[in-house]
Parts: sequence; structure tokens; C-alpha cells
Amino acid sequence: MPHFGLMDEGEMIPRDAALLRARLHVRCGRRRLFEGKLPEAVATLYDGLLAAMRWYALTDGEVHRQIHTRGDRLLEDDVELQKLLLEHGAWDDVLDFQGLRSLVDDAMEGRLADFDRHRLMEQIEAVLTRLGVLPFDEDALPPEDPETL
Repeated sequence: MPHFGLMDEGEMIPRDAALLRARLHVRCGRRRLFEGKLPEAVATLYDGLLAAMRWYALTDGEVHRQIHTRGDRLLEDDVELQKLLLEHGAWDDVLDFQGLRSLVDDAMEGRLADFDRHRLMEQIEAVLTRLGVLPFDEDALPPEDPETL
């Protein structure tokens, strides 16, 4: 994964770890997508999106209160967390979350059909922008580990 060796999540404040993980995965996923490493790209972008969702949930006061009210398990349940973000207007509905989950499943099972990579990246970037993860200065991130290329 793009963050291995570049960050120690156990030593970081959870929200800071989630933000850094999201940005590292977006950088790597974008590169993989346009290099044609589609299964890896889809999985990496999805992981980055999940980290971004967690970061938002940990930083937005109202969403964070809802998580404590409904149970901390929401942070680990991507479907329920996405629903909560949608309820609070933090999710840009340009991205079909269930469709993305299906695309990830297909990618992981080796049956990835052709899809519009540019459109997927635009949709993911729209959500990440709405969540506040984008834009960011890629030069401020640690350099990519050659093992993840």
C-alpha cells in the first residue's frame, strides 16, 4: 500500500493519519490509473476515499457527534459512513458509491470491465474536494516508495 513505510499510523493522531493516508493513496491511485494499472488503481483510490471519509468524520463536529451517538463502529463501516456523510451534505452525489464498490469488487476478482478512467477520477476528486482533502501540495508529501510503483 502507498502509505507503508511513509507514515506510522499508530504514532499519529487518528485524524492526521487518515488525512495523510488519503492523500498518499490519491497520489498513488491517480498515477496507477493513468499508467493502466487499473485493478491496483481502483483499490488504491477506494482506500484513499475511505480514509478521506474517516478524516472528515473525525474533523467535522456534527458528524463526529453523530458517530458517538450512533456508535464508533460507523468509522469502520464504509456503507453506513457514506450514508451519514450524505445525510450531512458532505458527500457529492456525483459519485455512485455502490457502483464504486462494485467496481472495486470486480477489480479484486480479476473481472474488471472497461470504464472511463477520466470520469472516475473526476468523480472521486469531486468527492475529495467536497470532503476537504483536495487540493493539496503533492510536494509536501513524503516521496513515493519505489516498492509501491
